[in-house]
Amino acid sequence: MNDGTIFPAAPWNPPRPLTRARVDSGKLYEREPSVMRQIAHFCALPDRVRCSALCAPVALGDVNRPKEETLVYFVREYDRRGQQTAAWDLLEALVSRLSGHIKRELSKWRLPQAEQDECAEALITQLYERVLSHEPSEEFWEVRFWVCLDRRLHALAEKLQRVRDRELRPADDFGDDSTDTTHGSEGVFARLADSDASPETMVLRKELLSRLSGLEAQSVFLKYIERMPEESGDADRVTIATVLGVTGRTVRNYLRRAEKKLLAPDA
Repeated sequence: MNDGTIFPAAPWNPPRPLTRARVDSGKLYEREPSVMRQIAHFCALPDRVRCSALCAPVALGDVNRPKEETLVYFVREYDRRGQQTAAWDLLEALVSRLSGHIKRELSKWRLPQAEQDECAEALITQLYERVLSHEPSEEFWEVRFWVCLDRRLHALAEKLQRVRDRELRPADDFGDDSTDTTHGSEGVFARLADSDASPETMVLRKELLSRLSGLEAQSVFLKYIERMPEESGDADRVTIATVLGVTGRTVRNYLRRAEKKLLAPDA
């Protein structure tokens, strides 16, 4: 965010150029043509109506709806010019669009609601920091907003999931005659995730995985032993879904089926 320094006031047109270059080709990143057209349109509006026009509710799918990349551009421009009230109004308008998408993405993870809420709050905090940044490294938010958002969302969710998995401990009722199986699945997967590579651990892993189908066993092995994420918004990241050539939803189906088999009374 602007630290209070007001950048030299530049004309609203032409749009501020991007300065970050692609690693592979060295070419500068470019905004989508539709975003450039919107920026030019809103830049041409009188100052007194520009912000309200950008914040005005427009139905999803309407061609006149400002794109998220367009909103990011103007948040930064208002902040550069010392117009923090307008910048925050736009930022709040941007954030108001995200709750449904964030909820859908977090539902793909095996996190309780409290941790999903924690993840969503952390994501919004990061969003404020990134969008209000004027560093070239954050320019990609003006090029592919949803890619940037999902990368951070998945990174946060993966971290919480990893911490949760590491906290799992073998349940006291695992392997005894108790009828309380509330923590049964956590006990099974904690045994699989045990980092102690003792002969007993290896035998247990082999015995448990032998109860599953090939794809179920692979999913469990990659998830709990290799600690590989189910899926990721980063196309370059190796995940269970990419290894198996399926969707993240399919991976979670494999894991749910595996859990049922491992907890079955006759297993």
